This record gives sequence, C-alpha cells and structure tokens, in this order.
Amino acid sequence: MFEVVRNLPAPTPYGSVDLAVLEDHHARGFTVWWLGNAGFAINWAGRAILIDPIIEVQDESDPLMSEIGLRLRGALPLRASHVTRADLILLTHDDGDHTGPKTTPELIVRTAATFVGTERTARKLREHSLSEGRIRLARYTVRGDCCGFIVRGPGLSLWHPDDTDLLEEHLQIKGIDLLLLPIAPHVLGTQGSIALAASCGAQHIIPCHYGTYDSDEYWCTGDPEAVRAGIENADSRYHMLPIGERFALEL
Repeated sequence: MFEVVRNLPAPTPYGSVDLAVLEDHHARGFTVWWLGNAGFAINWAGRAILIDPIIEVQDESDPLMSEIGLRLRGALPLRASHVTRADLILLTHDDGDHTGPKTTPELIVRTAATFVGTERTARKLREHSLSEGRIRLARYTVRGDCCGFIVRGPGLSLWHPDDTDLLEEHLQIKGIDLLLLPIAPHVLGTQGSIALAASCGAQHIIPCHYGTYDSDEYWCTGDPEAVRAGIENADSRYHMLPIGERFALEL
C-alpha cells in the first residue's frame, strides 16, 4: 500500500526556461530548472542536459493538456519544439510520464543529443527512429526496468534516483552535492525521501515528482512540506522550486 498523500500543487508562479541560458556553450556555472513531474533541464559548464523531459502538449489548441492526457496546473516552462540544442538526454524508464510520446521524437529530430536509458527505453527510442549511435545503455533495477543517474562533472555531483523504492544500496551512496528527489508515494515517498536525503548528505535537495498535474492519481501526488519537515538544515539545503524556476550554483 502507498501512503495516502494530498496532491499538493507545485509552488507558484510558474517560470519559464531561458533557452539562451540553457543552450549557452560558454556558460561556466551550473543551472538547473524543474520542468515538472520528474523532469529537469540543466546547463552544466556549457553542456545542455535534459532528464525525463515531458514538455509537449496533445494539441496546440489546449496548452494545458499534457501529451500524456492529464491537465497541467500551469503552462509548460519549456517546449520540446523550441529546443535547438541538447548534448545529453537521460531517461530513467519508458513510462509515458518519463519518456514523452511527443517530446521524445521532437528532441530526436531537433537535437544531436545522446540518449541514455535502459534497454526497454532504448527499444522505444528505436521505434522513434533514433540511430543506434546516439543510444547508450544504463543498468537498471528490477522494478519496472527503471534506472537512476549519478552524474559527476566539473565541481559537482548530481543524483536523480527516480522511480524506485528505497534500496539498501542507496544508503551506501555518499558525496552527493545535488539530489533531485522524487517524493511521490509510489516511489520514495515521504519517509524514504527523508532517509535518502540524510544518508547521502546532499548539500542541496530539490523535490520533484509531485504537484504537476491536476489529478489525484497516486503517482501525481506528494507532500514536499512533509519532506521538508524531516530534512536537517532545510532552510539552506531544501529548495522547493516552482516549475520553470532556475537554481544556480558556482563551480
């Protein structure tokens, strides 16, 4: 059984991703935007990275109807059809709310990015005509053929565990600077999120996988305030971003 959690909306107002900043080859710092659900856009010292972007609509006539058929609580902060550059696209698994049915083919055509995901995700990418040379395979957990990502780069280590229960091996991971923390009840949930944040010692934590869609489906819900209450030194470590708002660090 999942914990029962209200579908609390993401903090408002919604922001928008500045494409000039996201796609800046010459940037020297680190900037991340929450795209809603489990998605993020990142410029990391000039590298443009997307994680689980779900950034298209079903029909142009209704900008609040997500490509996955759920109503958004606010306008998308970035559209795949506007992206002109991405170096790396990380997809944790092939569910529609992580590998978007409209976002993914759009990004395949519009960018030269390398896509990283599990074999099951790779099969979906091949269906969208992504060439084999642009696919990299990641190891995955048994649960749903999902994977998380730990990325270490100039001046920073980032961890996005994504759709997973709290596993014993998670508690062995240390030295994380930025934790992108899925708090929905079907994954880490409130207590699992608190435990993971404590064990990895992340200097900065951004909650995600909640408050994006106008739906009480269990996977849309999550209580970021309840997680905040269990985070040590939350005032300096825990950053509840509005969708589309940036968080920046110097490297």
